[in-house]
Amino acid sequence: MKIAIAGVITKKIESHPLGGTELFTYLLVDGLVKRGHEVTLYCAKGTKTSAQRHIEICEPEQAMGQESNVEFVYPYTLLEIRQILQDIKQQNYDILHVNFLKTFLMSYFADQVSIPVLHTIHRDFLSNERLYDVYKKIGFHSNEYFVFVSKNAQRQSLLKENTHVIANGINLTDYSYVGKQDQESFLWLSRIDELKGPKEAAMAAKQVRVPLILSGDIDRDKYQRYFDQSIQPLLSDTIIYEPHSNQERKVQLYQTAKALLFTIQWEEPFGLVVVEAMSCGTPVIAFDRGAMSEIIEDGATGFLVKKEDGVDGIVQAIHKLNALSQESYEAMRQRCRERVEKYFSADRMVEDYEKLYRDLIKV
Repeated sequence: MKIAIAGVITKKIESHPLGGTELFTYLLVDGLVKRGHEVTLYCAKGTKTSAQRHIEICEPEQAMGQESNVEFVYPYTLLEIRQILQDIKQQNYDILHVNFLKTFLMSYFADQVSIPVLHTIHRDFLSNERLYDVYKKIGFHSNEYFVFVSKNAQRQSLLKENTHVIANGINLTDYSYVGKQDQESFLWLSRIDELKGPKEAAMAAKQVRVPLILSGDIDRDKYQRYFDQSIQPLLSDTIIYEPHSNQERKVQLYQTAKALLFTIQWEEPFGLVVVEAMSCGTPVIAFDRGAMSEIIEDGATGFLVKKEDGVDGIVQAIHKLNALSQESYEAMRQRCRERVEKYFSADRMVEDYEKLYRDLIKV
């Protein structure tokens, strides 16, 4: 198949990027090329994948900018779309897979495309009534199809037609299981964002008096303000902030953590860090929101906490984990790895997309 993939332009797409969407795209491209397909990737400058063609739109810093009350991701994404529309007439693509976060922008132009247009929905905008009403005004076209990354995300969506579910996957060799470690410290790892709940993780760790590492990147002014106001006051000798550094350190943090605290404050469509941690054998304590019940087996690979139980619920789950015998804890770690191997590998993900591509091309 000849496949065009529209990637994000706010970050480079490479083997170990900062963002989950960029990692998804990298693994998808890599898997499709290995399966013999011809892939063209529309992306930011500096992107490094195995795609046969990279069409670079702009520097990622340009698309991340904001001036004169304009978020430049929008005009640069429109430039990306214009380039795609020009190329479709010449390149004879079989399918267009839209994988930038503002996928709805492509829908304005879907009626100008004669091939199937597949959107992977990484955010929750199709469950928002106001955005969905705007989407209806744009119009859903018969050649548009939508993939949600979890059953919960599909269920929450107001759009019910032409939808599919394909769970995200990871490269298992990147997140290896190393067996017994001297795990003591807990871990929170994500973008420093209020929606990701670093404050709640720190509050729970402080209450239980367990060590916690908060690891993540701060790539926008609003996240820096949140850190300064809400996270910095909670830091101490035992609650430590560590900026994101590199892949090796990230994996080391997973492998040596007693558990990952995933204290999300929204209905997260998936949650790649949860799968990454479990692949390393690290149990996860998470609020039961979004896709968490599809990834975590409560009591077997971690603990799910009702969102209404808040920080107190996370505290109780930490106590439960700490009360496990060493034998029970090691068995939980093993089950974490086995669950990821069974359900959340990149190979499984790519195979599912390849099958869906073939089904849609025949429509």
